[in-house]
Amino acid sequence: MKLTHKLTGAVLLATLGVAVAVPGITKAEDASHSKKGDMDIQFTRNTDDDTNTTRPVFTDSDGESDTSVISGTITRPLESVIFGVQDVTPLSFGGHAVVNDGSDRTFFAKNYVEEDGVAANHVMIKDTRSTLDHTYKVEAKITKPMTATIAGEGDYELSGATLTYTNIGIKSNQAANLALSADSIASPSIDVTEEGVTFIDNQEATKGIGQSMIYFGTLTDADTEKKSDKSVKLTVGSDKEIVEGNYKGEITWTMSNTL
Repeated sequence: MKLTHKLTGAVLLATLGVAVAVPGITKAEDASHSKKGDMDIQFTRNTDDDTNTTRPVFTDSDGESDTSVISGTITRPLESVIFGVQDVTPLSFGGHAVVNDGSDRTFFAKNYVEEDGVAANHVMIKDTRSTLDHTYKVEAKITKPMTATIAGEGDYELSGATLTYTNIGIKSNQAANLALSADSIASPSIDVTEEGVTFIDNQEATKGIGQSMIYFGTLTDADTEKKSDKSVKLTVGSDKEIVEGNYKGEITWTMSNTL
């Protein structure tokens, strides 16, 4: 410790000696100079994506294929769009005996099934516009009530029937900061009638890009009421007679930035 202390003192003395001996040396003025360099990059639309009809692969938090809403392989093609609805799974409520007992009748849509896969009922949407504002809405309405042709009597409609969607969720093929947010879901339970109703209200300009799946329930939930085959319900009111027949109807989904 003493050696170190003495050496330090000697250096200070030597430095002081120089300062006294050469009083004419002064400190240099501070100086700074900058020059800007340009840089550039160009991007063009990925037109291949505009016509792509293949389904995106959704992954879970571990990066593995997400089987909660699709199990196996679904080959149902998507419509090629830049902005709009790409696909809507058909709703099948199966076969039932006619019941007219003065009460509401309820029926649940089955999962969508193909030869090599099964999926929760869902709607696929896409937004790959070159814009800084990706706000939009998605709405649905019954555009053709469940209708059967009764032999010798003509068409018969189950007018006034209601579709109820619950356990609504969103899957996206984008990073979290770009994906359509769960906050955009208008309500946890939505009734669809012949009047339009909003499902998605995306008010975040920088979110909702790419491809998104709006799904109803999951295949794997332990809670029976949250399963996909209990998440889309058709209700025929007590005041409507059900007549034997093969009924078909239509729901129209619309995605728009002007709704």
